[in-house]
Amino acid sequence: MPIKVKHKNLEWCTIRPTPLISMSANVLKTGGSEAFGVTYQITLTGKLLANQGSPYAANMLGARNTYASGVTPNSVGPYGAFDNNTSHFHDAEQDRPTPQLVSSEEALSAILFKQKAIRGLFEKDFYEVEITDWNDDSATAVRFFPRVISVDFAEGIYVDTCDYTIVLEADTLLDANNKVDTEASVAALQGGGIHKTEKEILEDFDGAFINSFSEDWSIEIDESFGETKNSDLNIYMPQAYRITRNLTCTGKSHYEPQETKTYEAWEMARKFVTDKLKKEETEYATDPHSYYPNTGHTALMVPLRNLASGTMDLIENYRGYNHARTEQIGKSEGNFSITESWLLATGNTYENYQMSLTNSLDTPFIDISINGTIKGLTSKKQKDYSGEDTSGGHVLSDGGRFERAIGKYYEISNSGLFGVGCDVYKRANNSVAVELNSQPKSVTLGTNEFTGEITYSLSFDNRPTNIISGVLAEQISVNDTYPGDVIAVIPVLGRKTGPVLQYMGGRTEYTRDVSINLVMDYTKLPYGKTRDPLILKKPSIVNPTATQIQQLLLELSPSNEPGIRKYFLATPPSESWSPKDGNYSINMSWVYELDK
Repeated sequence: MPIKVKHKNLEWCTIRPTPLISMSANVLKTGGSEAFGVTYQITLTGKLLANQGSPYAANMLGARNTYASGVTPNSVGPYGAFDNNTSHFHDAEQDRPTPQLVSSEEALSAILFKQKAIRGLFEKDFYEVEITDWNDDSATAVRFFPRVISVDFAEGIYVDTCDYTIVLEADTLLDANNKVDTEASVAALQGGGIHKTEKEILEDFDGAFINSFSEDWSIEIDESFGETKNSDLNIYMPQAYRITRNLTCTGKSHYEPQETKTYEAWEMARKFVTDKLKKEETEYATDPHSYYPNTGHTALMVPLRNLASGTMDLIENYRGYNHARTEQIGKSEGNFSITESWLLATGNTYENYQMSLTNSLDTPFIDISINGTIKGLTSKKQKDYSGEDTSGGHVLSDGGRFERAIGKYYEISNSGLFGVGCDVYKRANNSVAVELNSQPKSVTLGTNEFTGEITYSLSFDNRPTNIISGVLAEQISVNDTYPGDVIAVIPVLGRKTGPVLQYMGGRTEYTRDVSINLVMDYTKLPYGKTRDPLILKKPSIVNPTATQIQQLLLELSPSNEPGIRKYFLATPPSESWSPKDGNYSINMSWVYELDK
């Protein structure tokens, strides 16, 4: 049973006497008993003879010792110490290599040289090793490309013999057609490719050769997001959790004979991890959002995976957002790792806000300030940003973070119109005992499109509500002048006490002056090349402000007050309209008479 080693994968070298062979298959499993590969350990236990076998001995000068038959065999391999014969039919009686003439004085040198030749034969990994029958039938051979674990020579005096042990490690056993031996059940690894070549396993079946693999998940509350009230369940709950996944793999260096390519250990590790991720991404190809934690396959009616079931027992409203993935390559250690993280939230945005109340003796109004931050979340995976369709033909309908933040702000502010029904006003109004004006006194808005973030600062107070709709500010003045005595002023020359005042027996009239000043939102005016758009946007012409101004003037006039017998318009109404800055004013006055 010859054992041949293909030195540098160029020359076959036969080891004689044939060493004893021990082979074992070690099935590789995770801590959870998941098989992911196999490693074969091949142990060669042999004996070196000073004057017999292959490798052949040389004297101290490096020249070959003479042969008993006088015939010099082939010279191949390290130091030319081997031949490529397997049967040596010229010595059929013993079926062994031609003996050498080694004197007792040269025995030690011969043994040491043979040790050197053996070390040279196994100097590097992935030299092909073949085990055949006596007839050297390659069709029945077992072949492998091992990694060299150790080459040990037993202690001794090395006079005539020397025992040695060579430990080799292989990922696969091959037949003459480069087919992988799969009798150990997991030799084909992830590909499941029975009777496949290594090339097919690595390329077509997404296989990889690794030493170890681990996958760890963790979930924890992200305290930075605080808590929120679930209106459906009427409970307070954490606003966000942080989920982290670690995939770590240590690979094995591997030689692929068909392509004559050597893979480094970290390359095998990376291939294993990336292939695993690819399979996950195609598992539910029709539902792109099923890749995230705590989700199911809605199209196939697969129930939701209850994340942290039995411990945290999260409600089904939580979904994974803001996927991030980092990778690390350890070339010297032969490992590769990926860390993934998700923000687990109940909605695609989160908001954080603070409120403060200000009250002063200088003003009768209470001031409520709300400062908040809105951040948008995305359910896209990091790979989705590459432009590659990872959804199996299903288009991902997912807006960006900034668009979602804008949408949230519009939601809480009633599209920026505010009013008694909007959320942000309710927050402020519910925090005080007085009724606040539904329109904020000031609005400051900041945006960051790159981070998908919006900041806002709003101020509410309990100032009176505007009467005229759509105005930024309004001022209404009513000035009543009551009757006084009618007198005559008669100048007297030389009178030290001044003129003579004489009561004429009558009184002056009642008067009322009304002034309305408005500041309109001039940014909505259609500025053009003609005068018509500016003039026709005057508040006293355009409804609803025109009707509201007329109604307000009617209410402020003396017409509806009790005790007034008659009244007259003392001065004609006067309007002032400045469309460039939105200032509008109207003034008029009445004179009236009481019935008593």
